[in-house]
Amino acid sequence: MTVGSAFRFVDRRALVTGAGQGIGRAIAERLAAEGAHVVVADVNEDLAREAATALRAVGGSAESATVDVSDAASLASLGDLLGQVDVVVANAGIQTFGPLLELSVEDWDRVLAVNARGTFLTLQLAARLLPDGGSAVTVASIQAMLPNVMSANYAASKAAVVSTTKTFAAELAPRGIRVNAVAPGRIDTPLAQRANVELGRMVDKDPAQMLANRVATIPLGRTGRAQEVAAAAAFLASDDASYITGETLNVCGGDVML
Repeated sequence: MTVGSAFRFVDRRALVTGAGQGIGRAIAERLAAEGAHVVVADVNEDLAREAATALRAVGGSAESATVDVSDAASLASLGDLLGQVDVVVANAGIQTFGPLLELSVEDWDRVLAVNARGTFLTLQLAARLLPDGGSAVTVASIQAMLPNVMSANYAASKAAVVSTTKTFAAELAPRGIRVNAVAPGRIDTPLAQRANVELGRMVDKDPAQMLANRVATIPLGRTGRAQEVAAAAAFLASDDASYITGETLNVCGGDVML
């Protein structure tokens, strides 16, 4: 667990979806390191339990929960169990790969169900669970602003995340609830590693060459770490960002500069 530079979440409860691995787990670790009691939620019960156990082993306060963010009933049940929380991070997401003209309706719907509908439903839950003055953070992607060859459904779903974040920010502002997004670029996670393998297979290149080609396009010359996305998410969730809402913070090594 990475120790934060401050204890901004002492006596606060945080829900993080998709927190069993990757960026979600890093966000859960960061919030716990800064004093939050973290509900580690994931569709994979084993991953959620393992992550929560690891947090407690290093002194963090955490519990695990199983949730399917694409299912309104599943999220409602989780909300009934939790009661009030102070921070909600809508991170859960999936990605598939393939040429646009071969993209199936089933793959389109599956990715949009988790990434777009799941974020919408999680923010609805946040509006119900957060007190006035609470905060929510969504996890979008720089692909929301770019064409995404071989993963059009993912790009569309993340564009929906950015738009939905803005609308919730506007509607919840009268309650003092802030809603912001982080938009990662290429981050070293299991999802990115799988992308190197699957996309490499499609263009007959090995994963190492795919990674090297991608890194060559990043101004800072390297992939990011999940902990760097977590630091940005923790900032947006904290009182340090008390006058920021409806924004999308790119964490991408300069891939996108606005």
